[in-house]
Amino acid sequence: METRRQDDHLLTDATAQAPVVADGMLSVRPVPALTALNLDLRDEYVADCERGLRRWNAELERAGVDERLVLPHVGFNRKVGTYAGHFISPGGELLDQVGWQRQAAHWLPTDEDRARVAELMVPHYEAGSFAGWLAPPAVGINDLPVEYDYVRF
Repeated sequence: METRRQDDHLLTDATAQAPVVADGMLSVRPVPALTALNLDLRDEYVADCERGLRRWNAELERAGVDERLVLPHVGFNRKVGTYAGHFISPGGELLDQVGWQRQAAHWLPTDEDRARVAELMVPHYEAGSFAGWLAPPAVGINDLPVEYDYVRF
């Protein structure tokens, strides 16, 4: 989608606003756009995720479900980059380590959660057989039957 970009594709004189954590606050600072290409790609990815969430939330609304899906702050639970070493809530609040540890189990899977998911992860190799948490498709790939032998050794 490069043709949609409004830059000169060289980025020689361009700048971008990069996030920083400074003086106990979330902020931004200008950096050369060429060095912020990963940030630009992440922003595009986040925008794509937001479009998907809008569609899912519209479905939830149509179904009469009150809950809505939201994306966490881009610094939430990051281990690399600008946010590494900082504790940021899903809502974008900068926390200290104690505050993070007090709330992390509400936001992230616990060991118990991981064990429960591992129990569910039972392989199914039989044609036409599906794991218990998957709904079988109405039709297979390329309108073939669901039981079609897609992989042959």
